Amino acid sequence: MHPDDPIERHFRLIPAQKTALKRLKLGTIRNLLYHFPSRYEAAGTSGEAARLIPGTKVTLIGSLSRLKPRKLWKSKRNVTEGWFEDSSGRVKVMWFNQPYIASYLPQTGTVKMSGTVGGSVERPYIANPEVEALPAGAMPQGIFMSPSSSELEARSLYPVYPESRGVTSKWFYHALERVFASNVLQSLEDPIPKEVRERYHLPDLARSFLAMHKPKNQRETEAARKRFAFEEIFALQLTRAQERAENDAQASFSITDASGHAERFLETIPFPPTNAQKRAIADILADFGHSHPMARLLEGDVGSGKTLVAAATAYAVVNARPPLKLASGEFARMSDGSVANRKSGTLQVAYMAPTEILAGQHFQSFIEYFSHLPINIALLTGKVCKKYPSKVSRGKATNISRTQLLKWVENGEIAMIVGTHALIQKSVAFQHLAYVIVDEQHRFGVRQRAALTRKSTQMEPEPQIHADVDEGFLYKDLSYAIRNCAFTIHNALGPGHKESVYQNALEEEFRRRNIKYSREIQIPVTYRGKKIGVYQPDFLVENKIIVELKALPRLGAGEKKQLWNYLKGTDYKLAMLLNFGTPKVTEERVVLDKVRGHDYLRSSADAEGGHPRQSAQKMSIPHFLSMTATPIPRTLSLTIYGDLDISLLDELPPGRVTVRTAIVKSSERDIAYEAVRRELSQGRQAYIICPRIEEPDPTKWNALQAKSAKAEAKRLKKEVFHEFTIGLLHGAMKPKEKDDAMNRFASGETQILVATSVVEVGVNVPNATIILIEGAERFGLAQLHQLRGRVQRSTHTPFCFLLPETSGAAAAKRLRALEKTNDGFKLAEADLEARGAGDLYGRQQWGVTDLGMEALKNVKLIRAAREEAERLIQTDVTLSTYPTLRERVERASAESHRE
Repeated sequence: MHPDDPIERHFRLIPAQKTALKRLKLGTIRNLLYHFPSRYEAAGTSGEAARLIPGTKVTLIGSLSRLKPRKLWKSKRNVTEGWFEDSSGRVKVMWFNQPYIASYLPQTGTVKMSGTVGGSVERPYIANPEVEALPAGAMPQGIFMSPSSSELEARSLYPVYPESRGVTSKWFYHALERVFASNVLQSLEDPIPKEVRERYHLPDLARSFLAMHKPKNQRETEAARKRFAFEEIFALQLTRAQERAENDAQASFSITDASGHAERFLETIPFPPTNAQKRAIADILADFGHSHPMARLLEGDVGSGKTLVAAATAYAVVNARPPLKLASGEFARMSDGSVANRKSGTLQVAYMAPTEILAGQHFQSFIEYFSHLPINIALLTGKVCKKYPSKVSRGKATNISRTQLLKWVENGEIAMIVGTHALIQKSVAFQHLAYVIVDEQHRFGVRQRAALTRKSTQMEPEPQIHADVDEGFLYKDLSYAIRNCAFTIHNALGPGHKESVYQNALEEEFRRRNIKYSREIQIPVTYRGKKIGVYQPDFLVENKIIVELKALPRLGAGEKKQLWNYLKGTDYKLAMLLNFGTPKVTEERVVLDKVRGHDYLRSSADAEGGHPRQSAQKMSIPHFLSMTATPIPRTLSLTIYGDLDISLLDELPPGRVTVRTAIVKSSERDIAYEAVRRELSQGRQAYIICPRIEEPDPTKWNALQAKSAKAEAKRLKKEVFHEFTIGLLHGAMKPKEKDDAMNRFASGETQILVATSVVEVGVNVPNATIILIEGAERFGLAQLHQLRGRVQRSTHTPFCFLLPETSGAAAAKRLRALEKTNDGFKLAEADLEARGAGDLYGRQQWGVTDLGMEALKNVKLIRAAREEAERLIQTDVTLSTYPTLRERVERASAESHRE
């Protein structure tokens, strides 16, 4: 048995089990080992087979015998029966609906058995006990002698595993018993370097797996959990550190005169910026002066003024001139070596908002900010294309055709474009895109930012295929020889082995065919003539072709892009990526053509006569700013946003009103309704938030009677606010219906908006001054704070009423925290402590397990993992000297959904 073997190679699985394991993302023995127990149960008190009391849970040490499956006569149920015996006597044991268990359980040697005693004192039995084989000599000696206390302590816990329909916790328990019996742990290599483990006193991989699945005591289990939490966060930090290194190795627009422009912009606004805004603006302008692209997160509480920071820095960019290119394609340079700029034209800024409504609001804001500048501003969403200023209506925006707008964006006539995801469609191209601002809940990596600079802009850029018209098929004969070796190996071994197995086999094939090669050779990686690290490929063949091997279920864009980036830092022209993890061996060729001055990524299609495509010319990557109004705990931001620098807006502009928050009991609901009526009678508007869209099925709902948005809107119209206009907004509505509902509320046509938390993302309706949140205990503090922020944009005193459906102490404590403070950062930390990061931020979005999310509460662990990751990447950006760690990082990168 090998860690990378498919589970079904060693276990007979029925269709339901295959489906369940797929649902749990468990495909290999390694996955099974990393499927950790969710909790542990005490095995029970020690006992003797001759002195059992019905109803008690006991642990016995002895032996099993005469196990035999049969079918019960009446019920036709499968039952496996037998006997357990120790030095005091014997007891009957049985397992229901587990006919296979007789073949699993040892009928020779010593076992530990735990279960609940059934039957009577005279005729006891134990049904469905847990059994664990013990090493020879574990049987206590002597008549009626109980196991020693140390033995009981050593084996006093049983793991309980997360289940899915088709596989139970018991299935995992017995499956892992077989895995450990196969000595698979001996073939495991620890991804955490030994010096790192020793520095933080972490147990090694094999010991940790045993402590998690076959626990001796709670202390060992906790040490193992700490180790695996560190491993996961360490791999994630390494991924982020590599992304940061990749970002820093890219070229960008160096804007050296940005400060003066930003200062002139701030002089035009009628209020002074806060100190926090000044710091954030200074951070961003300093980044603009670097030759590599900025990657920064702007994190600010509701109403802290993020838009002003974005506007001031965007103003500096649109006032800068694009670089001057010569006919040769090279940039013109000044006498001091700096890049020369054009005398006319502007750099471009793209601002992406999460919704069409917000995009429209920001478009209007930027018109107000930049109306005195001789530049064009555009709006691009799925439905709307607008340009300012209009040639027909002076001082206004005008609707234009999509084709015309895209043409102006491509030739650089549009300096500032605001939009939604429409900005990253293939049809959108830019001439000098220097700055990308992404607002709320969107995370772009280096590749997505680079995609915005390509003629065919897309979220996952396709590999660029280019025919070698000058040289023919590059190293054709040698390439075919390597490919034939790979086919021979794959036909003999098939998929499912570890990379090292295929590496050893390929080495043997090279020897057999007299192909010259080198292994474990370190190739310097250079950037602008400076060595920044080393790259250690699997093979260098005849000093011409770099060969990398993978054993993955599929190759993604990340693996090919990574190899491309490695190749760019070397003097070699061709790399081959061979993947043995698929039913047929797959090959990707990466060609770096330095003669023509461009980089080309060639897929295996060119070996089959694929058609040439447009080359991906090396371009300047735009500076990138991500903005969020959701305060993020420090440990979470250090992990998930580890590749970004962070600027905090931790103070509100002077004069910003504070929301008055109160918890309202069910018996006092009329007080909240009267407050709403008072605000509406003064011409203002209200939100009423419900945690569900429709009423739940009463046959399935036996817990909290959560109010539905639909039913509540009808009830309020009929019984409470019949004189007012009530609108409805929820996530199940079509986009056009949502936009229409929000537009009617923003225009004042609707006075009350009954909605789910879909309104959490910031929409500016200054006339809304009161919000009621039903079932408030069902939301997290951070989410409640965001919802409360919807009424903080008014100049009038805003109100927030929290209407919980239960009176539990824990829920009341959380809600009282919201009453006491308006500081979103304090609430985020409190929410992390109370509910966990997985509940708050959706662990699947980041590819982090529950164990990893637990670790986010441990500040010391996060900092240690980050420091170790940065130390390694500084000396070995490709982790070539740590191949096992590199594999672990690649798995972490593949599991992460952040991009």
